[in-house]
Amino acid sequence: MSSSISPKLLPTLFASLARTPSWTLRRTLKSDNPLDIHGDLHGEASFRPLPPPATTTDTTAQAQAQILYTESGSLPATLGPNLRWTKSYIWRLSPEGRISVWFVKVTKDVDADPEADYLFHEVEFEDKNNNNNNDSQTYVTPPTPPVERSQSPSTVVVVTARGNHLCIKDMYRTAYAFRVRAESGEVVSWASRHVVKGPKKDQDIVNLYTAAA
Repeated sequence: MSSSISPKLLPTLFASLARTPSWTLRRTLKSDNPLDIHGDLHGEASFRPLPPPATTTDTTAQAQAQILYTESGSLPATLGPNLRWTKSYIWRLSPEGRISVWFVKVTKDVDADPEADYLFHEVEFEDKNNNNNNDSQTYVTPPTPPVERSQSPSTVVVVTARGNHLCIKDMYRTAYAFRVRAESGEVVSWASRHVVKGPKKDQDIVNLYTAAA
C-alpha cells in the first residue's frame, strides 16, 4: 500500500540512497522490437556524494546537494562474451526539497569530475489529494519495491513518485517506488519503471533494488 511522504523526510530519503554502499539490481526488459534485449539482467548500483554544482547564474544552484548514481551489470552471453553495461545519472536535491534527475555531461574527466548536463525529469512525489496522479495518459503505474524478510509491515511504507521526459519523438514515462521507514524516511528498498513510447519504440523496463549483503 502506498502512502504520501512528508516533505520534511525527503532529504533523509535522498541521503539514505547514498548511505547504502551498494544496491543489488535486477532489471526486467520488455519490448515490441525483437532486436532489443529482453528478459532479466542482473547488476549493481550505487550512489556517491558529489560537491555542490559550481556557481552559475542560478542563485540557488550552489546550495543544491548532488549524488552520482551509477549502475553496471553483465549483458546476455548471446550478445558476446564478457560484455557489460554501465550508466550514470546525477540526482539533485534543491534547497526547497525537490528531487530531480539529470543526464551526465560527456567530458574527458567524466569519471573523476562528473557534471550534470541537462534535465531528465523532476521527481514528483505522489499527493493523495491530487487525482491527476492516476491519469494513465500522463503517468505509468509504479512498480512494487522488494520486500525483505526482516522488514516489519508496521514500520515501513511505500511512497511513489513519477517523472516524464520527451526525447525528440520518444516519451519516457518513469515511476519510482521507495519502501521507507515510516518514522525517518530511510530507504530500505526501491524500484523504478521506465515506459518508452515512440514511432519506433515500445519498451517497458522495471528495476528492483535491494541493499547488497
